[in-house]
Amino acid sequence: MPNFTISKKNIYKLLSSSLLLFTVFTLVNCETENVKTDYSKPGLVIPKSNESIGNKPVDLGPVIDSIKLLDLKSIYFIPSNQPLGFPSIAVGDVVVNGNTRNKISLTNSGWTHPSVLYFETAWNGYHYWCAITPYPNSDPQYENPHIFCSNDGITWNEPINIVNPINYSPIGLAYSSDVNLMFNDGSLYCYWRDNGISINGLNSRALMVKKSSDGVNWTPKELVASWSSGIDVIAPSIVKNEKKYYCYGVCVSEALSGSYYTQYCIRRAVSENELGFTIDRNKGYDLINIEGRPWGIKQEPWHTDVQKIGNVWLMLVTTTDNGQYGANGALFMGYSLDGKNFSFNNKPICNSIGTYKSGFVPTYDRQNKRIKIQLWRAQVANNWQVFYDEFLINIS
Repeated sequence: MPNFTISKKNIYKLLSSSLLLFTVFTLVNCETENVKTDYSKPGLVIPKSNESIGNKPVDLGPVIDSIKLLDLKSIYFIPSNQPLGFPSIAVGDVVVNGNTRNKISLTNSGWTHPSVLYFETAWNGYHYWCAITPYPNSDPQYENPHIFCSNDGITWNEPINIVNPINYSPIGLAYSSDVNLMFNDGSLYCYWRDNGISINGLNSRALMVKKSSDGVNWTPKELVASWSSGIDVIAPSIVKNEKKYYCYGVCVSEALSGSYYTQYCIRRAVSENELGFTIDRNKGYDLINIEGRPWGIKQEPWHTDVQKIGNVWLMLVTTTDNGQYGANGALFMGYSLDGKNFSFNNKPICNSIGTYKSGFVPTYDRQNKRIKIQLWRAQVANNWQVFYDEFLINIS
């Protein structure tokens, strides 16, 4: 969801219309075919005949903590043009002078911000769980957390007996956005941002969470952190590593340009528990370091998704034109061995402009010593759609 400081929904729609124009250009100019990875490209490992790089990862095993270098230049795939379906009813604001809420039926359009987790041993009957937000016609009233499950990562359905969305939009002009899933101690956590809400009498943004032991029944929402204008946690990505919790997000209104950003940088907060993040530049909301400026001088980060596999932290960055709200977004993949200093390739992972906040799942191919990435790529095109792609990263 674009991060606006003016909380009037008509402005959102005007800005979103601009995003759609950018994407129309993209669809005309980018390769989008529903085909598998072209393994004839130089530098790629060719799967053996008894392997599958389809929906189920191959020969999964723990990553030995000895990875030193990933070959990001080995990434290659042609983006799919088949949008995924997420059949559900999006629920928005309370109808004026009424006791009901606006509703709209959605399937393969009107969706963005996918966050996906994979379970090698099915959790509550499914290998894949997804949090995602509706955004039909770029209308933020519907941008509330929905939960879906799947056994192949492609065909998605609501868990039986769930009530989606798991949290309704805040009252008034406030809205929700940017969901993220995290699994901990047998429970699924769904985080999201509430925007333009009142906390202690101040107009604030906040990180909220609900958790579930079955993916269907969810606890009351809890406040994780809140902050006022001049700082932000856009597209929060929460990762548990050993006994600590890490919250990555894009922060706005940076006073000084950095090596890889103009106004929007990536920061990280650390906590001893899943509810204890402090969003304050002076109290541990620290700057993430990135070598060079892989997206060039005209773009900067806008949304992220962070996952850890073995000793490697992987970060997917969706860019935006400087100072804009997701315009001309492209996808970049980077990695780190310490979670704070990241290296990226100097070109996008695919030839697709108009991408938005996307999610990914890394798994380890132990036999061939490489990382497989399953990608759920969000596009502004055709009233917001999500596509499934996959690719390999060679370990050097």
